[in-house]
Amino acid sequence: MLIKPHTYLICHNYYTFAVLFSILFFSCQAKTVEKDEKIVAKAFDKTLTLIEIESLLGPNMTKQDSFFFIKEYIDNWIKNQVILNNAQNSNMGNIDDINQKVENYRQDLITFNYLKKKLTEKLDTNITLGQSKEYYTLHPENFELKQNIIRFVFIKMPKAQEKKYNLWSKFGKADDENLTKLAILALKSGGNAFIEKNKWIAFDDILKVVPIITYNQENFINNNRLFKIEDKQFVWFIKILDFRIKDNISPFEFVEEKITQILLNKRKVELMQKIENQMVKNASKDNKIKIYLPQYE
Repeated sequence: MLIKPHTYLICHNYYTFAVLFSILFFSCQAKTVEKDEKIVAKAFDKTLTLIEIESLLGPNMTKQDSFFFIKEYIDNWIKNQVILNNAQNSNMGNIDDINQKVENYRQDLITFNYLKKKLTEKLDTNITLGQSKEYYTLHPENFELKQNIIRFVFIKMPKAQEKKYNLWSKFGKADDENLTKLAILALKSGGNAFIEKNKWIAFDDILKVVPIITYNQENFINNNRLFKIEDKQFVWFIKILDFRIKDNISPFEFVEEKITQILLNKRKVELMQKIENQMVKNASKDNKIKIYLPQYE
């Protein structure tokens, strides 16, 4: 279907350029006129105003960036209006059915946002350590490991530093204080370190940082506790403190955050049901609702 010139008002590049120039001009001037009254494009019975576009411009946009953004936005807006108008005028099925779906979506969106607001106001997000451990104890089947995990520390040191200070022997017997000193020395020397002893990490993730070569993770983990790896520039000192092999139950510390989310989600569901039931109860008490099917009661 051809678009009549009097219904599709923006159809020439010259006019588009003029609109863009006007937008950039007005956005740089003192705002003495209500911006929402300035129409920058029109298609059929719909209008696009300056304030709608200007609100989308980033604060750090250059004039050139703004120009191309505005042009693309107007072009897309016009295209969408033309397609929508053609669709509305075509025999595309039951328009009432579409309107009903739109209305259902609108109602669902209002309901969702309202309940989200009520949850934010009323939800107790404090999960105690005791509650988390209780859930962990009662549901061990939910925490089966899908990968090997370890607790470990490592120091990545330039080889020159290691030889100068004989750091390997110091690493093997280092307490927390001396381990921290080694980590600081490594970082200052262009190396790296990880000394969070209580943190469980997937062995696959460790292989991305430490150049361990193994074709059997379980065998390697079981047979290595204190070892070092060298390349041309660096030496890695590695100590495995503890490990769990996949298909066993995860240690509590490894899944504590997951349990917190599980318990919070359970609270959300329970609180939402409570809020919904209470609202229905209040509406019924105030005679705001009525069911006209006797057998429904």
